[in-house]
Amino acid sequence: MFYRRRYLLWLVAALLFLGGAIAIAFLKIGQAEDHADQLAAEADRRGGAVSTLAADVRTLRSQIQAEGGTPAAPDPAAAVDDLPDRLEVPVPIPGATGPRGPKGEAGAPGEDGSDGEPGAAGQPGPAVTGAPGKDGADGVNGADGAPGERGEKGEKGDPGERGSAGPPGPDCPVGYSLQPPPGDPDGLMCRRSSAPGPADPDPSPSSLALDPTRRQYP
Repeated sequence: MFYRRRYLLWLVAALLFLGGAIAIAFLKIGQAEDHADQLAAEADRRGGAVSTLAADVRTLRSQIQAEGGTPAAPDPAAAVDDLPDRLEVPVPIPGATGPRGPKGEAGAPGEDGSDGEPGAAGQPGPAVTGAPGKDGADGVNGADGAPGERGEKGEKGDPGERGSAGPPGPDCPVGYSLQPPPGDPDGLMCRRSSAPGPADPDPSPSSLALDPTRRQYP
């Protein structure tokens, strides 16, 4: 049933919405009119107060001048601009704002301003040190160079001077002399003078061994 009468329900809802909007608009207009009436009544009261004060000031000035004095307060008309318009009661309420006028022509461009004074130098910023770089890769070893040519043989040098005589050799004790040891014809050692030489025929087996008492000197 609601589905069949959905158009009627939509129409009723639209009418209710429009009626509520119109009621709110009239309510706002009424509030604005009441506020305007309050402002007009307040303006009328202030205009009446100003008119009363101006009349009182003029009366006092007239009394002081009649007694030959000089009033300290000036005439209200000279102290307040457009005083007659301000004394008008009821106070005229400004009308609605008129339509906006056409846009005026663009004015001439202004002159360039003078340069400002340079500002104080700022503090130096923090030093930024980058991370150390990585070590580079080792280069390829170079090829071995070719061997150079052999130089020419130099001339034979002159013989050097003869050196000084060396210290005398070891002295053998009495009864001993320097003789080659058995089995070592290139060596020398202190041996008994009566000992058989290496060339003696048929040496005994004991003579082939070293004399255990050869270094026991008397």
